[in-house]
Amino acid sequence: MITDNKITRQIETYIEYKQSLGYQLKTESQELRRFANYTRGIDYSGSLTVDLAMQWASLNANFSRWYMARRLETVHTFAVYVACIDPNAQVPQTGAFGKCHGRVEPYIYTEKEIRMLMDEALKLFATDGIRGLTVSIALGLLWATGIRVSELTRLTVKDVNLKDGYLFIKNTKFFKERLIPLHPSAIKELENYNLEIQRKSYRCSQDDFFFVTSHGKPFNLRAFEYAFQLLRHCLLPDGVKDWNRRSPRLYDIRHTFACRTILKWYESGEDVNRMIYVLSVYMGHVKPADTYWYLTATPELLSIACKKFEFRCGKGWTPYE
Repeated sequence: MITDNKITRQIETYIEYKQSLGYQLKTESQELRRFANYTRGIDYSGSLTVDLAMQWASLNANFSRWYMARRLETVHTFAVYVACIDPNAQVPQTGAFGKCHGRVEPYIYTEKEIRMLMDEALKLFATDGIRGLTVSIALGLLWATGIRVSELTRLTVKDVNLKDGYLFIKNTKFFKERLIPLHPSAIKELENYNLEIQRKSYRCSQDDFFFVTSHGKPFNLRAFEYAFQLLRHCLLPDGVKDWNRRSPRLYDIRHTFACRTILKWYESGEDVNRMIYVLSVYMGHVKPADTYWYLTATPELLSIACKKFEFRCGKGWTPYE
């Protein structure tokens, strides 16, 4: 096995380039480095070829079609870049294994369901009672602000400004720092939570995490997701033990926030095409198209869309009997 080759160097240059543009590239960089490791493992030292990309994408017979498609697309994106600096590099076309992108229908929560989850969270066992309280307050904050789950779990004490009523969101997905205003009711709940944590002396400095779990341990993403898996059964109808669709996710609360915000704007007569830019910045997106991805055809939004269509196109229109 060789320790270095052209593709390895090109991949590292590509990753540095993309990160300089503001992309974190966590998953993509991991996959590309696996590809580089594969090329070194077979003692390959030349330029990128289509055959090489296809061999790596389908390396394991146990890979799903979706995963092979994703691996090929990752190399394709890198290949488009490297072909500009290496005339011998070939660009593999995507599609050989089908599509790797597909929008999973999010679970759109009602306010009643969020309250059910928050109440259920308070029943989570912990000797000091903090775990359930933390999960409950965290769920409420996601509902109220629409921030990413990872952004919530990374909040430090100094990031939560309860005096002036805002959250400082930093180290985000696209390095977009922003301030998130808090509703007075949210401030009150966070103040009560903060007092309880202080009473137990679970924090030492302003740099400590704002949300903690049992005995002051950091409330990380994994802990939050595991707790949520224990809670979501409360949303199932009586007598039903499993979901007939993808199970609700924490991240779906962010989808719900986007849909609720758009719905309120439509109901109040706001120019949604203009306000979508505001929502895009608020949610930390790079472009409005990323925000539209979060919108789901809820019955309420479909009803408004139908009324707008009828208003603009329905005059003089006679439906077929």
